[in-house]
Amino acid sequence: MVRKLGKDLIRVASNVLPSCNSGFPESLVIPPIHVNIACRSLACILWVALILPEVRCQGEGPSLLDEQLSEAALQAPASSIAADLPGEENSRTKVARTESESRQFVVYGADFSTRVALASLAEGVRKALMGMIGREDEQWEHSIVIQLREEEGPIKMAYFEVPGGYRIQIEMSLGRGKPLGLERALLEVLLIEYGLRGRAGEAVESVGVSLWLVEGIRESFRWREGAREYVMYQALFDKNELYPVEKIMQVERLEGMDPISEAAFQASSGALVMSLLEQDGGQKSMRLMLREISTFEGDQVALVRKHFPGMNLGPESLSKWWALQLAQMAEKPFPYVLNINETERQLREILKVRFNDSTGSLITIAAHDFRDLLALPITEREACILPVAERLRQFFYRAFPAHRPILREYLLLLGEIITDKDEQIAERLQNLQAERDRLAALGNRTRDYLEWYRITSSEELTGEFDSFIDLKSRLEVMSGKNEGPIGVYMDSMQRLFSEQRETQEP
Repeated sequence: MVRKLGKDLIRVASNVLPSCNSGFPESLVIPPIHVNIACRSLACILWVALILPEVRCQGEGPSLLDEQLSEAALQAPASSIAADLPGEENSRTKVARTESESRQFVVYGADFSTRVALASLAEGVRKALMGMIGREDEQWEHSIVIQLREEEGPIKMAYFEVPGGYRIQIEMSLGRGKPLGLERALLEVLLIEYGLRGRAGEAVESVGVSLWLVEGIRESFRWREGAREYVMYQALFDKNELYPVEKIMQVERLEGMDPISEAAFQASSGALVMSLLEQDGGQKSMRLMLREISTFEGDQVALVRKHFPGMNLGPESLSKWWALQLAQMAEKPFPYVLNINETERQLREILKVRFNDSTGSLITIAAHDFRDLLALPITEREACILPVAERLRQFFYRAFPAHRPILREYLLLLGEIITDKDEQIAERLQNLQAERDRLAALGNRTRDYLEWYRITSSEELTGEFDSFIDLKSRLEVMSGKNEGPIGVYMDSMQRLFSEQRETQEP
């Protein structure tokens, strides 16, 4: 299911602009705007709306267009449709507004600096979306009005059919600063606008964009900007917390998800979007799908397969491409250098020599016991040491710089063991282990300090721990009675030990 916005055709009336609430879900209804103005002819309205050029107004003062607008012109589908329209007795009151660089976004309400900041943010989202689909210079068709209000409330979106196209409106509250989900809402209305291009006059009853597509595109933005690291994808991939493709497309809302589930959904959606873009002709196919998806009512998987035939080679081909993209994103980039703790953790595994004894059992020799390898025949000793030495050489450039002298010393020691030399090998191995322990302690202190600094210097609450607090509250109100055979056994043992303790106390 996809949340859809119902259509409400804007009709030009003689005295009153009708309510814009008809056909909208309750959570998306925008309060009606009533205007009491004198009747004017339709010809005058169309002349003002289509002939007069639109003039930018980035400041608080009056614009040329505002001075020329008559009372009748306020009924036309001009760019001030989302503004607080004046009454008949004060029809020439100037409405402050700010337009974005492309003039697609028109922001009303609040002060000048706030409108400029929001217009700039919206323009950045638009440029990122157009860049993703390879249409940086493509012109927009439908304007987007952003109305800022002081009273608190959820973000509301609507779209209206006007002469020559559509007008999309988004209303949000700034009562508590930047509203939650602002970027998501901006991207959603941009996707709706893209899907309505070239469809003026068509019978479009409702529009909406799937949550997986919105979050997937946002995640692809963050990945390309370097705001997402492989570590998160690797952790989710290793713990098998990622969503399957079919489940991704069924998610309708993020509310109620804990931070781990939300991160898993965003990462899974991002990998799916990026795997689509990586296909042959991926940008063109994405453009065609975006043209259709905002009004699509059928199976999302079928729509994806329709526009990306390269993923339609078999019943599991879509999931395979998606899993491959996830694996690539979870990999460390080549120039990535491990920190102290990561280096030590991988070095412990690399510095293990394995061979089979005379009975066929697998024997593992750790770094501190390397001297015992001298007891092996030279041929067998060389065969089991050379793979370890090769892994050390490959690991050299990924290791933390302070570990590289240690790696060189281990390579030197292994070379001497192969040639049957024993020059204070045991003592040198002890010194190497002591240096590794020192670096590990330094790494732990550095990690703890950085975490402390991040916590104490934070200037905002992310709300990421709300779910853990909710879990604690739920556990506190849950019954303490243990059910099942294990619970009954544990209760009986607790009673037994409690009775013994009471008898032993004087």
